[in-house]
Amino acid sequence: MKKISLVIAFVCFAMSFVVAQTISGTVTDESGEPLIGASLLVKGTTSGTVTDIDGNFSLAVPANAEVLVVSYTGFATLEYPIGSETSGVTIVLSESAAQLNEVVVTALGIRKEKKALGYSVATIGSGEVEQRVESDVGRILRGKAAGVDITQTSGVAGSGTNIIIRGYSSINGTNQPLFVVDGVPFNTSTNNDRNFVTGGATASSRFLDLDPNNIAEISVLKGLSATVLYGEQGANGVILVTTKNGQGGADAQKGFEVTLQQGIARTEVANLPDYQNTFGNGFSGNFGWFFSNWGPAFDVRGSNGIAEDGTVEHPYDQDQYAAAFPEFQGARYPYQPYDNVGEFFQAGTVYNTSVSIDRNFGNGISLNANYSYLDDQGFVPQNTFAKHNAGIGGKVDLSNGLKIQASLNVVASDRVAPPASVGFGSNPSGPSVFANVLYTPRSIDLAGLPFQNPIDGSQVYYRRGSAIQNPRWGLNNMFDREAINRYFGNVSMSYELTDWLTASYRIGVDTYSQESRREINKGGSQLADGQLVTTQRSNTIVDQVLNLSFDTDLSESFNLSGVVGYNERVDKFRFTRVSSSQQFIFGLFDQDNFIEHIGSGGVTDEAYRGVYASVTAGYNRYLYLTASARNDWSSTLEAANRSILYPSVSLSFVPTDAFESLQGSRVLNYLKLRAGYGTSARFPAPYTTRAILASATNVSQTPGGQALNTNSVANRLGNTDLNPEIIGELEFGVEGRFFNNRVGIDVSVYDKQSSDLLVDLPLDPASGYRTTQINAAEVSNKGIEANLNLIPVKGDFTWDITLNFTRNVNKVESLADGVEEIAFAGYTNLGNFAIPGESFGAIQGSAFVRGPNGGLLVNAAGEYEATNDIQIIGDPVPDYQANWINTLSYKGLRLGWQFSYTAGGDIYSVTTATMLARGLTTDTDFDRFLPLILPGEDAEGNENTVQGYAGDYFFAAYFGADEGSIFDGTVVRLREVYLSYDLPSSLLDKLPFGSASIRFTGENMWYYAPNFPKGVNFDPEVLSLGVGNGRGFDFLTGPTARKYGATLSLTF
Repeated sequence: MKKISLVIAFVCFAMSFVVAQTISGTVTDESGEPLIGASLLVKGTTSGTVTDIDGNFSLAVPANAEVLVVSYTGFATLEYPIGSETSGVTIVLSESAAQLNEVVVTALGIRKEKKALGYSVATIGSGEVEQRVESDVGRILRGKAAGVDITQTSGVAGSGTNIIIRGYSSINGTNQPLFVVDGVPFNTSTNNDRNFVTGGATASSRFLDLDPNNIAEISVLKGLSATVLYGEQGANGVILVTTKNGQGGADAQKGFEVTLQQGIARTEVANLPDYQNTFGNGFSGNFGWFFSNWGPAFDVRGSNGIAEDGTVEHPYDQDQYAAAFPEFQGARYPYQPYDNVGEFFQAGTVYNTSVSIDRNFGNGISLNANYSYLDDQGFVPQNTFAKHNAGIGGKVDLSNGLKIQASLNVVASDRVAPPASVGFGSNPSGPSVFANVLYTPRSIDLAGLPFQNPIDGSQVYYRRGSAIQNPRWGLNNMFDREAINRYFGNVSMSYELTDWLTASYRIGVDTYSQESRREINKGGSQLADGQLVTTQRSNTIVDQVLNLSFDTDLSESFNLSGVVGYNERVDKFRFTRVSSSQQFIFGLFDQDNFIEHIGSGGVTDEAYRGVYASVTAGYNRYLYLTASARNDWSSTLEAANRSILYPSVSLSFVPTDAFESLQGSRVLNYLKLRAGYGTSARFPAPYTTRAILASATNVSQTPGGQALNTNSVANRLGNTDLNPEIIGELEFGVEGRFFNNRVGIDVSVYDKQSSDLLVDLPLDPASGYRTTQINAAEVSNKGIEANLNLIPVKGDFTWDITLNFTRNVNKVESLADGVEEIAFAGYTNLGNFAIPGESFGAIQGSAFVRGPNGGLLVNAAGEYEATNDIQIIGDPVPDYQANWINTLSYKGLRLGWQFSYTAGGDIYSVTTATMLARGLTTDTDFDRFLPLILPGEDAEGNENTVQGYAGDYFFAAYFGADEGSIFDGTVVRLREVYLSYDLPSSLLDKLPFGSASIRFTGENMWYYAPNFPKGVNFDPEVLSLGVGNGRGFDFLTGPTARKYGATLSLTF
């Protein structure tokens, strides 16, 4: 910082000798409204400034300066002569019809007029992404674009995020969209070392490597008409990210500009249950060191296991702890409530520092360099995420028509997270911190009791005769670590062959290495002998594009534009893994400190080649017909099947430009009708067409003791007849602006059909194989997306409203002959299934048995009966989703918020079931000894009259049939709220800054899920199955987070 200050001081000192005068004034539009952020540049120099929130400016100009170049988005650039009048100058900019036509980024980075597009494109500017307390770009985009469904796996710092555009269209393949950064495909994989059962849900997604403060613009291409030029890679939609260094500093408002941003935020758990503090450990009203909280009331004395002095036997008064804790043997323990779960979590802190330098030399050469550092401390100890981002980009426009642009980004990050295996309200399926903490009985002083045996380091806890693990021991002895080193960038060149024909070439590289470590000390209840798993991954994408683009007027009425090109992409993936068990020395995580070792590794190479063409014919700037096609060749298929052609056609018609009678109206300002049909494909994973040979070393020995290497064939039978999955989508849309552009609409309806989907077909094990893959399934997505923009008030005080709405009906149309259902996520007896005629991902599990009259069947004990087989018990697909984004601004002051609403979508919630079954939340704070009668009927159809104990009924109902854990996921949420202030020029004149602003932001500050029990306080926005095709499941894998903080931004 000191070096930067010295440079600025030197520049200012040098300039003082050549500045002869200062010109000041205001820049307005034709109605007199000030234009905020208008650019003023002394022609022929790099000296410039921008207007403040009142449209005012003040600029020191050289003695020989003659002209100011004044520009503002949507207005014609003006060259203003510098005369004798230098103060109080008023510069008026006029709207330009050519510039008012919005230009958006489309496939391959091609910029087109939005009115010429026959498909929907959502654009998110840098102002909607930067200066956020959230560092995950995927989560920042939640609710910003209709048709884009974004779900987090949990609130753990650095955890994964699932992004789905227009529904799921593949059963076994990926449904994640393609990220393209500065024109280059960007790997956003979520690399799991393990499945969801043993903690894979908390793995991070690689778009976490992007720096939100370095993003200039994001475009979301949703339909196949928009993504066809990306071929198979764009089958699930495309998210185009343009970085600031990818622009090479060309948008710098002044010749030299430095922007500093410093953010600080607080992270808290958003959804801890509201615990009752009336009852403690035990069951049936009697005390006991059990999991459950159905024991006596805390005011009981002299009965039910409670002594007259209100104490019970100490939880560590156990023979197994006698040597380690002699002080607790025969000791008594106060029977009272503790804030044990609340004290387990902490308030984390997030620091985000960034600096960006733009240099516009004014002669077609520009440069941008940026750096940022993120330090994210999660809401539990031992959860940290630290990331360094650095980037540089440059651009050269030569007078001979040659343009060169290049950028390079470097990312280095380290993450530590607690393991979060699946839990069911008792011991989890693997190492987990969260699965045991939430149902801690209220009478356990979790923070005050020791968690580790001082003799051998093993865990200690209250539960007798059971191996339930102390969550504090887990925090301090179980770690999932991750280190990322990443480089991505590109070099592009273009040359204007003629005034209508341009040739361009771009090569881009995205490569990263990832080192993952799972470290578990011995002495826990899961993996009691300890474990060390180290995984080394590397992934490299090399992408090349050669284009020939054209844009020519055939006549005064006809225009022809388009592109013909070639694309080649090579993906290389390598991994090695060593899994070691039986730790020797406690606390030492080195492979040599473990006895048993299992090594594995793999290599995957993929190559894609494609040729494509797109031609747009425009008539009188109101009718546009675009025809596109791409042919791809993939290395993952056999030669006979690896070539596929996917065409697309779209039409755009602008009646307000076509008919003079519609022009000049203050009611209807703009109307566009569009239609498009696009196709795409999805290739199978590598090596599915052939049998795979696996090699293993030191598996067995000869009688002489020599090690033998063995080879084996995988249990999947290769299918040489595999074809790509085929997708076709029909889309219609309308866009309009009304009442002097105060009202805007954008509505799309689509019908997407996916056929020849790849599914696994079971085989008779006698064949030597268990499964093979075939093309034999169909899935449909039909939906509507609507955006409404309103400006009720405009002026010094402005009110902007954006509403978006999404409804998508996602169904399985058919499966292979003889296949009734496919379990593709979760367990085979409790998970997401593909069933013909049902919603994609229908939840199946055990159900409550129904009686003769359709009511729930109650047995002789008065409890519900569960089915022995699985049935459909829930539909995870929401009925619709909506967002309300609101901004109130008065000069430099802005107040904004975003409310999100999800209607429907069932969730299987272990958290909710456990809290109720174990009597922990305020929902169970009632007179527990009043007899209850469950609503239902007996085997003869008579109304149930059997009375029973509340604890028995709650336990049986929520730990019984899976159907009892299904809840409607409707939720309304205050997604974001912020207050920002830009300093006016009157204050900036006294400071060394060109602009200064401060922003206060809160995210996930409030939510309401009306169909969950109130005391559980459950947040439905979790994804315990991890990033992928599964949804609608909560397995105690971690709560969600609430963040709030402030960001200071300075420009000079």
